[in-house]
Amino acid sequence: MVSRPRTLLASVAAAGAAALVLSACGGGGGSSASGGSGTKTLTVSYSQVVADELPIWIAQDAGYFKKQGLSVKLVSLDSSNGFPALVSGQTQLASIGASEMVAGAANGAKVKYLATLTPVFPYKMYAKVSDPQELKGKRIGVTSTSGSLYVATLAALKQLGLSPSDVQLVPLGSVTNVNNALVAGTIDAAMSHPPATGKIEAAGYHSILDLAKQKIPTSNVGIAATQSWLSGNGDSVRKFLAAIQQGIKREKSDKTYTEQEMRDHLQVTDQQALDETYEYYAQEVLPDVPTPTAAQLQTSKDALVASLPAAKQLDVKSLVDPSYLPSSH
Repeated sequence: MVSRPRTLLASVAAAGAAALVLSACGGGGGSSASGGSGTKTLTVSYSQVVADELPIWIAQDAGYFKKQGLSVKLVSLDSSNGFPALVSGQTQLASIGASEMVAGAANGAKVKYLATLTPVFPYKMYAKVSDPQELKGKRIGVTSTSGSLYVATLAALKQLGLSPSDVQLVPLGSVTNVNNALVAGTIDAAMSHPPATGKIEAAGYHSILDLAKQKIPTSNVGIAATQSWLSGNGDSVRKFLAAIQQGIKREKSDKTYTEQEMRDHLQVTDQQALDETYEYYAQEVLPDVPTPTAAQLQTSKDALVASLPAAKQLDVKSLVDPSYLPSSH
């Protein structure tokens, strides 16, 4: 059994911890500020160190934010801290999954989803069984009981003819922890993606389902902001997303540069793993234009409603606002 997603009240209470993390990372205060020469400073969080975040890292490292007149401070905060940091004003924008958006909005947070970097589940289910029914009673790793990997795992179980009650879902905190636990054999199965899949396969696991090929609409990673901050900072958001669009184009067109970004941020040195990760994300997963849709959020709503009844009344269409994306590409 798994516990219910934390309520917004508990999430906001956790914002103090997020603030401490931000302070240690050099994060900013509750509102964006103007730096020298009219430069706008934004503090932006991302929840996992995964290849989904490449457009953001590229936009930062290639100077695209700077060219837009933005000084962007990127901070790594897991989903339990990232969303409360956003709603409390510790960050101005957050790169988070649809599940965090749905859970937070269902509990009263006034937020908007502005872009989707990963519109499909970028995962395969890895196990050592020959028949998915052999997973009954087995331990399957997830990051949390409401995160994107959790929602993806529920979708995979459904595809395999299983339900969450058939297995033991084990929250492990991060994608890295899930991958390490799988390789170590302390769990029996898990969803994963490149570059970790090489080590997982070397440990004797094989893919029993490629969820990305199912093309189920979702937002594994997207850009969110609060309505209150958006109302006075539309120009900064447009500039931020214009830089992200440049990052997407660079990722898709410049393999050499993108693989160097993977080396720097993912700490991957194996060339085969780099090539596999590039092909998977740049050529299969990453959209040309990161347009958010209600259908992407609906998948998470459907997955969470059993454990979060407040989500049943949530109008996911009201959360989506693609109007800040560049009008031409």
